[in-house]
Amino acid sequence: MTAFRTGLGHDVHRLFPGCELVLGGVAVPADVGFDTHSDGDVLCHAVIDALAGAIADGDLGTHFPEDDPESEDARSLDFVREFAGYVRRAGYAIANVDAFVVLGPVKLRPHIDGMRTNLADALGVALDRVSVKARSNDGLGPEGEGTACGAWATVLVYPVTAG
Repeated sequence: MTAFRTGLGHDVHRLFPGCELVLGGVAVPADVGFDTHSDGDVLCHAVIDALAGAIADGDLGTHFPEDDPESEDARSLDFVREFAGYVRRAGYAIANVDAFVVLGPVKLRPHIDGMRTNLADALGVALDRVSVKARSNDGLGPEGEGTACGAWATVLVYPVTAG
C-alpha cells in the first residue's frame, strides 16, 4: 500500500485600507490588503502549512520565520516554490492541493484561474491537481465583514521511491 499523507493548513490576516491584496500570487484589485512582513498571501501560507503538516515538518514560521530579514517584503509564491522543492527532496510527490479563501466583499472568482495557475507552477504539478475556491461567509465574522481574509488548504502527498 502506498503511504499517502495528508496535511491541513490555515492562515488569516487583518485587512487594511490602501495595502496590496495578494492571493495565490495574484494582485487582486481591492481597497484593502495585507500589512504584513511578507506580501501576506494567506492562500500561499495555508498551502505551505498543509505541505509541512503532510511531511510532519513544522509549519510556515519554522521554515520562513517572520524575524528573518530575507523574508521582508518577500513573495509568498516564492516560498511555495521553495517549500515544494523541500518536500520533493524529502522524498515525497505532491498529489493534489485543495484550498479555499474566505473574503466577503471582494469578488475573487475572476482571479481563481490565475491563483490556480500560479500555485500549480510553484508546486511543480499539473493545473488539474490544484483547486482553489472562494467563499464570502455571508457577511459573518471578520472575513465576511471584510476586515480579515482567511485561507484553508489540504494536500495529499505520497513517498517516491528512487528508481
